[in-house]
Amino acid sequence: MLIELEKARTRNNVVRIFVKNWTGQIAGLTVLFVDANEEMVLLQIVDDSVRLNGYQVLFLEDISDFAHPAPFNDFQKKVLALRDEKVVDPEVELLDLAVLLIDISEEFGLVTLHREEIEPDSCEIGRVIRADAVTYELEEIGSDARWFDDTFEYDLYDITRIEFGGAYEEALLLANDAMGDDAYELSDDYPDDGIADDE
Repeated sequence: MLIELEKARTRNNVVRIFVKNWTGQIAGLTVLFVDANEEMVLLQIVDDSVRLNGYQVLFLEDISDFAHPAPFNDFQKKVLALRDEKVVDPEVELLDLAVLLIDISEEFGLVTLHREEIEPDSCEIGRVIRADAVTYELEEIGSDARWFDDTFEYDLYDITRIEFGGAYEEALLLANDAMGDDAYELSDDYPDDGIADDE
């Protein structure tokens, strides 16, 4: 598979990757190949509007099949060329998962982490502030674009997919940057009746 992916990169072809998720469903992903090692593959996403929309890191063992070139490859290549959208290497290292998470957080501000064996219907988005060979600590951001007050620790090898540099992560950062003093979630430490104690 890696040989074919290298051919796709050389020819600037679009590839269709198929991943078996934790519910047994097969999901297809249209991508441009960026990089790989013996465990992980780094892909740039081609979304349904034929625009480049961030990156995804998959584990090779989770890829069930692929098609090179992807269906409608010529059309998608032409549209990307007309829009002057090209593969951009984000220059993150795939050699070590913990280092990868820190690199992404520092370079892109946010990383989306899927743990589909543990939480098949949700993901966490935030910045990894610490990672070692076993765990990582995440400062999470909510769907309202506010940072959580607390950080959370997770097992490193529960991660099944990594996404970053996409339009949604960018939207969260834009909204959060505009909040100023409201960039963090509101504290829950208020009197029950909402009336100050000095009355």
